[in-house]
Amino acid sequence: MTSVLALYRNHDALMNMSSNQQPTLILRRLSVDEYVLPKIHTKKIKRVNSERKPFSVNPFPKLGTGHGVYVFENQYFRYEGEWVKGKKHGFGKLLLKDGTYYEGQFNQGEITGTGFKFFSETKCKYKGQFLKGEMHGRGIMEFPDSSEYEGNFVHNRKNGYGVMRTPLTQYDGGYQGNMRHGEGRMVYAPMRYDKTSNGDRYEGYWVADKRHGPGVLHCADGSIFDGNFDNDEFHGHGLYRHISGVIYDGMWLKGFPAKMASKLHIVVENTPMVIRQGTPFTITVQCLNDENDVVGDEGREIQITAGFKYYQPSKGSALFDMIEDVEDKPIDTPFGYQVVHYPLTNQEQENDGPSEEDEEQELSQSQTQLDLKEDEDENQNNKEEEIKEGEDGEKLAENEKQDDEKEDGVDNSGGGVEEPDEIPNNTTTETESVPLPPPVPNCRSEEGVCVWNEVYLAPAPPMYRPFVAMEEAENDKKSSSRGKPAINKDDRRSSIVSEQRRQTIHDPVDKMRRQKEKALEEKYAKTGEYVLMVHDVTNPPFLGRTIEPAFLLLKLKRPEAKKRAKKEGKKWDTSQHIRRSMVATEGLED
Repeated sequence: MTSVLALYRNHDALMNMSSNQQPTLILRRLSVDEYVLPKIHTKKIKRVNSERKPFSVNPFPKLGTGHGVYVFENQYFRYEGEWVKGKKHGFGKLLLKDGTYYEGQFNQGEITGTGFKFFSETKCKYKGQFLKGEMHGRGIMEFPDSSEYEGNFVHNRKNGYGVMRTPLTQYDGGYQGNMRHGEGRMVYAPMRYDKTSNGDRYEGYWVADKRHGPGVLHCADGSIFDGNFDNDEFHGHGLYRHISGVIYDGMWLKGFPAKMASKLHIVVENTPMVIRQGTPFTITVQCLNDENDVVGDEGREIQITAGFKYYQPSKGSALFDMIEDVEDKPIDTPFGYQVVHYPLTNQEQENDGPSEEDEEQELSQSQTQLDLKEDEDENQNNKEEEIKEGEDGEKLAENEKQDDEKEDGVDNSGGGVEEPDEIPNNTTTETESVPLPPPVPNCRSEEGVCVWNEVYLAPAPPMYRPFVAMEEAENDKKSSSRGKPAINKDDRRSSIVSEQRRQTIHDPVDKMRRQKEKALEEKYAKTGEYVLMVHDVTNPPFLGRTIEPAFLLLKLKRPEAKKRAKKEGKKWDTSQHIRRSMVATEGLED
């Protein structure tokens, strides 16, 4: 058909030509096969799938450009907004069936630009930049617990610089992969009742959400650590200034110093340590670790005290009724018994009494008097043996009773209470208030060592419980010793005579000695065994650890008597003595 039409068209063209231009037309008969039209090969045009479907709420604008609402085939997505050539482009809102939605800019069908997204599962809200449906760029994420992150995002993760605010913390610094990484500062909220926050402040480096590398930690209590961190712990070299005053500058291992003090040690040559009344002594204490090495920490507070053996009061005594009201509880010691505190001071003891020379002179005089009394006793032995044997047992019993009452300070012979011994002028009565000396102040360690100089055991306070209980125990022993089996009259008479003779001889000397001992006890500590105790009282404890205390036995003795220098007299001249003897002998012979 096409060939025939072509022939007609060619014919018209030929007719319009001039005779000179007309070519010779040769007509020929066409076969049947030549009438068949040739096959036309055309390129198949692919149909462009548009987002418009027959069940759309509103039809697309013409050519798919404009404003429209579309529900996708799976009915999970619904879009309302601007379209350009069948694609979401411009401002729109994409709503998911689970409640999540995005409202913001679209670009060529993708969520790209600035917008707002609500996550129905986590209840989080994000406002910021997007790239192909992901949070990418600058933005703000709000969490349901009122936390907020403002910073940079890369592919839905916090990355780069950002600020994270929570009810308990605030962090501003670097992020990588949703975790704190790089240099940053963390400020913790003040201390809470549930101890979920402590009020610290950290400035330094982070790795994978942990403090790692050099940094400075300012604790809420005032302590400061400036050094290296590893996995949120002090590790490496660091300087720690504790609120208690302790300063440690050195190596750290997993949160603790490489050399950590664990016990106290009292430096002494011999144990027990022998001290003298009224003579000061020096105490040196070291802070050691488990390997017995001195730990050079600074500022650890060490307390030194003394104690005396604790005596349990017997039932019925005055101390037994008031023992519950006493705050000073017994302290366990490694020596097999308990002690209670005894006053220890570094105040020099005043010497208002007689000098040591006078004391020695008094003691020598008392010894001389004792010798004289013993001589008189030997001369009177015969007279004392002439006591009548006709005294009955009642009189002897009465004498025994009177003797016992005299020892107890009671005189039933009509004199009432026995008058107390005379008190020297340099002593005070119990009714007078004697102020206790100030205790030894605590010492701060220097390179792990504490030293106390000029330390004294102070005189015992009035009614010191251990001494009173000890005296009660001694009196009980004496009273129990009196309950001996009965003896015959002769033995009893001789024992009474000897006792009376002993009292007659020794009473003046014993009275003087008792007065002297009482004066010394009021002036100095009582001789005997004491315990020196050293404790770590650092408050608050350094790193939550209190090191073990130390104990030392003290033996308190009387002052050493000074040897008097012998006065050099005239030398003995033997020849002159012989000469004088010979002259005297010759005179007698004449």
